[in-house]
Parts: sequence; C-alpha cells; structure tokens
Amino acid sequence: MNRNWMILFLLILFFIEGSVVPHLIPDGWYGRIAVQFVFVAVLFHGVYAHRHTALLMGLGFGLLHDIVYYGQMIGPHSFTMGLLGYLAGYVFNVRHKTMVMMLFVVLIGSFLYQTIIYGIYTLFSLSHFTYQQALLDYIIPSMFVQLIFALIVYIPLRKWFDMIQGNNKKESEEA
Repeated sequence: MNRNWMILFLLILFFIEGSVVPHLIPDGWYGRIAVQFVFVAVLFHGVYAHRHTALLMGLGFGLLHDIVYYGQMIGPHSFTMGLLGYLAGYVFNVRHKTMVMMLFVVLIGSFLYQTIIYGIYTLFSLSHFTYQQALLDYIIPSMFVQLIFALIVYIPLRKWFDMIQGNNKKESEEA
C-alpha cells in the first residue's frame, strides 16, 4: 500500500514539474533549468526504502519524462533515472543516513543525471553545446534547484520513510 502512495506522490510531483514550476521560473532562466523533482524523490526512495523499487519507479517516470517533456528520443531519461535511483540505494546503503549525506546524494545524482543526458544527446547529435557551456548554462543551475527542493522535502519524506519502515517492522514481528 505504501508503494501506491509513493507512486501517487511521484505523479503529483510530475504534474507540478510541468504545470506550476514553469510559471515560477524567471523568463531569463526558462529553458536553462531542468526541474527534476521526481528524480529527487526517486533518489530518496532508493536511499531510504528500496533500491529495486527506485529502479522501477525511475524507469517508469523517466519514460513519462521522455514521452511528455523530451520527445526527441525515448529512453535516455528512463535509463538515467532508473540507473541512478538504483545506484543511490546501492552505494549509500548505510545504517545512519543523515541530511548532509542525502543532500550530497542529490547533488551528485543531479550532476550525474544532467551529465549522462548531455552525453547521450551529444552522442546522437541532439546537443551542440560544449560540455563547459552545458555545465555553466544548465547543469549547475539545475543542480541547485534540485538541492533546494531536496532541502524543502527532506523532513517530510524522511518521516514518511521512517513511518513506512516502522510499519514494516511491526508487520514482520506479527508474522
């Protein structure tokens, strides 16, 4: 049941990314910032819940991003979001997960996400920027937007995942 709530939450974030956030971005920055709130939530799920589920959620919602927002190719966002959601859960599978660690995961994950997408688009000649231009124009600004979003949702998501894990322990003890 908790996975269903997470999918609903990701759907809400997906709609917010496409409908509300474009109106909040200043005109000079529009097109330079890639808002990836769903990706941040997938990273949280990979670190605090289960990396395999984060992989599937990343694949599914990345495919939605490919189809709805980035129609040039099907697959790069799906592959990247799923891969990084899984790797975040695999690499940062430690007992004590702190806020600083999670913000580091979001920062590195966002950097890798944008870099992999840039690499795939450059490979297929869809991007004609140099890496330095891409880094300064949209990778770094996008990283900061994801970092600010992660700061805003850290406490509610952390409490939610702690509550889910507490319920899972109760169910295990009862069985």
